[in-house]
Amino acid sequence: MLSKIFIFALLNSLICASAIPNLRPFNTTSPISRRALSAADVLLQIAPTSNTCSGAAFPTECATNVQAAPWLIAAMAKYGITSAPETAAVLSLIAFESGDFKFNTNHFPAPGRPGQGTRNMQMASYNLMYAKSIPELAGKVTAGQSAEQLNAVRALVLPDQYSWASGAWFFTTQCASVRSAVQAGGDAGFAAYMGCIGTPVTPDRKAYWDRANAAFGG
Repeated sequence: MLSKIFIFALLNSLICASAIPNLRPFNTTSPISRRALSAADVLLQIAPTSNTCSGAAFPTECATNVQAAPWLIAAMAKYGITSAPETAAVLSLIAFESGDFKFNTNHFPAPGRPGQGTRNMQMASYNLMYAKSIPELAGKVTAGQSAEQLNAVRALVLPDQYSWASGAWFFTTQCASVRSAVQAGGDAGFAAYMGCIGTPVTPDRKAYWDRANAAFGG
């Protein structure tokens, strides 16, 4: 497991930094081993197609690993996620739900589920809760169940400073009961997290978790 020093260094690294000084990755089998990891490196290992938006179905929603990194660093810091297993779990979920950071709203089946979106693809009811939790947005929230109203709430939390942080918010506020299990690491912790999300550990979700776990030395 990575040291706390490494985690704090990662979360506070600048996106354009070529390396984190004086630190080596613990996972020597990683393709990015033998040099220190930047946040963008870690994201690319978790979301392997995130280095480009070429061919993205919705180009305005797509972000690269380099673009995503500073927002995710800020999100983890804001919501106090610093342990390696928790960070890996949340990042794996975000990478999976956003299709390697290429989606910010639900589009499938077309035209998509009203109100569902953000980088962890939150359902409308959680986007309402999330928006209400943000002081600068709370006064703008108008609750309602029509597609127009649900989409209006979603629109409030789609800007980068909110959308990238929604996964960390959900984990720390809606999944607090499983945090100790996730912090303990391993597949059991990830399964507990998925149970909180309301989904089984499917092979595709497990693949993202495995990559994230490897990136963080698990």
